Amino acid sequence: MKKIVATMFSAVWLGTLVLPSDGASLETAVYDPNPNHLWNRLNETLFVRTAQDGKKYGLDELDILYWYRTTHLLAGPSHQYALSVLDEFINTHGEKLVHDPVKKAFLQRDLWALFDWAAEGIDWDYVAERRALLQRLAIAIQRLELTTNEIAALPDNYVVAERNRLSDLPRGMFQTNGDWIAVGVNDVELTAPAHVRGFGGRSVFTVRFHDADGRQAGLDYLKRLGAVKPMFIYTTNSDLHEELGLNPALPEFPANSQWGLVRQMCVIDTEGRIQSTHVVESIQVRTYLNFNRFYGYAPLDRNPPQHFDEFRMSRDANAGLVSIASDERVFASNNRFFSKGFDPFPENRTWQTNDLTVHGNIVLKNCMECHPGPGIFSVNSFTRFLSGGPSFQTPQMMDFAPDREASATVNWKKRQFEWGLLRGLWMQID
Repeated sequence: MKKIVATMFSAVWLGTLVLPSDGASLETAVYDPNPNHLWNRLNETLFVRTAQDGKKYGLDELDILYWYRTTHLLAGPSHQYALSVLDEFINTHGEKLVHDPVKKAFLQRDLWALFDWAAEGIDWDYVAERRALLQRLAIAIQRLELTTNEIAALPDNYVVAERNRLSDLPRGMFQTNGDWIAVGVNDVELTAPAHVRGFGGRSVFTVRFHDADGRQAGLDYLKRLGAVKPMFIYTTNSDLHEELGLNPALPEFPANSQWGLVRQMCVIDTEGRIQSTHVVESIQVRTYLNFNRFYGYAPLDRNPPQHFDEFRMSRDANAGLVSIASDERVFASNNRFFSKGFDPFPENRTWQTNDLTVHGNIVLKNCMECHPGPGIFSVNSFTRFLSGGPSFQTPQMMDFAPDREASATVNWKKRQFEWGLLRGLWMQID
């Protein structure tokens, strides 16, 4: 084993520190009924964030509660606690304590996200602390690599939710040649690059379109959409100035049509390769009720032009999907569209409270931040807004196999610094 790894093992041993509590509480018993199980203690130490009022967050979040400006695990006692429990996990081969592939995938997923977070700030500050954390995380992630059989055993949580008739869940989203069309854009790498980048390339995002008049009508509509040229034209605004905007001649899909965004989990296999899975992390659905021109927020209780539904993976044994309530709030965790890098937890003393009613986003209003236009004007995968800048050529949207998006996402991730760093640390371990 290379020198840096040997040094890492000897730097902190679990017996030299007092952990933040006598053990995980019953409410943090996520991986085993015993709250003091190593996996539970690891999970609590790394991923549970405590508000100033003592309330704990992070156990039921889809994404880890870390932001660009977070110093948790880098400064103060939390850093040594993290190194201690990671050393215990590594030195005792803690990966062997749990064999459930779902739990294994969950822990790997969270550790991978934490690794990327720590790596993103490696040129900023806390360089030595980041290095110590990254070295340990790299080993733990590698120990949690999933076999081919384990990946195949992960649940198809969408099928389960569909079978259980989860309220408002769109049916048949993954059905071949069904009414839902898996939409791609010709000659671009990623259909929804802002979402892929926003979550570090650890999830595959696919765009789905459901024309109210059925599949063939949807395919015909996409052809008509791509045939309109030019995509942008100059118009005169109220101040009698010319401004460039989307061509109003672009055709609209019929009312009650839907656009969906599906996010699916990626894991790392025993060969160190990124593999997409059929585990759905989230589904966002926008139903277009009418096409009156509007901007900004559309109140959900006033017959809005768009109606929003969202479903998210829970942390239960089968990764079951749950629907999001209309007034539900979450911290803008790991979502670079909204968080602005600010951490609402105690390290940032300028915030007086961690109350979700103050700092949380209403989930079903988040989409309106980036999709406020009417009809097709709000479909950023078509307009290419937030996708590196719109093209003056009309994008050609068409029916694409979802596997194409998965391959493109993996290829994008392989080019990122964080992935190269993880692979490099693995080479030093080997």
